[in-house]
Amino acid sequence: MVEVIGLLFTVNAIITWAIASLVYKTSLEKAEPKGSLFFRLCCVSLGTFLFSIIFGNYEFLINLNKDELIGYLLSCFISGLSVTIGDLLYYMSLRKIDASRAYPLVQISLIFVFPLSVLLFGETLKLSVLFGGILFLISVFILSSKDESEKNHFNKNLKEKVTERVILGVFLALGAAFLWALSIVSFNQARLISGDVFITNFLRVSMTVIPFFILALFQQEYFLGFKKESRQNIKFYIYIGIAGILSLGFADTLFYKAAEINGLVLTSAITANTPMVQQALSILFLKEKFRRRFLIAVILIVIGNYIVLFI
Repeated sequence: MVEVIGLLFTVNAIITWAIASLVYKTSLEKAEPKGSLFFRLCCVSLGTFLFSIIFGNYEFLINLNKDELIGYLLSCFISGLSVTIGDLLYYMSLRKIDASRAYPLVQISLIFVFPLSVLLFGETLKLSVLFGGILFLISVFILSSKDESEKNHFNKNLKEKVTERVILGVFLALGAAFLWALSIVSFNQARLISGDVFITNFLRVSMTVIPFFILALFQQEYFLGFKKESRQNIKFYIYIGIAGILSLGFADTLFYKAAEINGLVLTSAITANTPMVQQALSILFLKEKFRRRFLIAVILIVIGNYIVLFI
């Protein structure tokens, strides 16, 4: 039985993630991916800290034994690092392909969540889940196929460049999907140990700031969101930071709270509806080209979702 409060948390996450993807796509036309990533990471660290103070309770850390504490912190770190690198790949994919193509692709993370849940948490993989996964894979093939304009472009060299860009964008998005799946199952493990989602989200994000800060010392483009020469584009970094606080900071937390209520597999499957919301918003607000095969791919994702849920 699906609990209504868990469903509401999941719907909130779906809408927030879809809106945030549009903000990222629009802002990344002016902001650099690496600079945006680190600026957003710092903003989300501050946001999740405030959320953890308001909604969390740090007392559970005292009650964990040494092995539990190590396992908990390791799960937090893996979750934070994998979601951050996945976000970077997603940002890079948005520079190559449009949001209505990239976002459904990264939602294929469900394909990885299911087997990882089976391997790490001993959950049962039903035939319906397997069949749903096959539908998701078919949708990937549809989404990654070229447009007619890309196939028939009059300039052969330009056509080859467009094709290369699309293929690279697809692979970047799929890489992000795998890392997001790893982040989801790692966070779920940390949640099982702690029984807390708000503090866990803060710790996973804040722990990731340290290695990226060290990396930024050697690659100064990670500091672009803080530098004077980026002042004319600072509003785009701020938009990305706010979207990050609302999506990675709050919507992600509600997603994991929903997973606690309705289960990880069920909650993850429901979020397969996100591309449908994102597709509609991309057409309405970004004026992206409507492609019939994208609609077919999204329908397949939704069908796969309901097969997983109800069969």
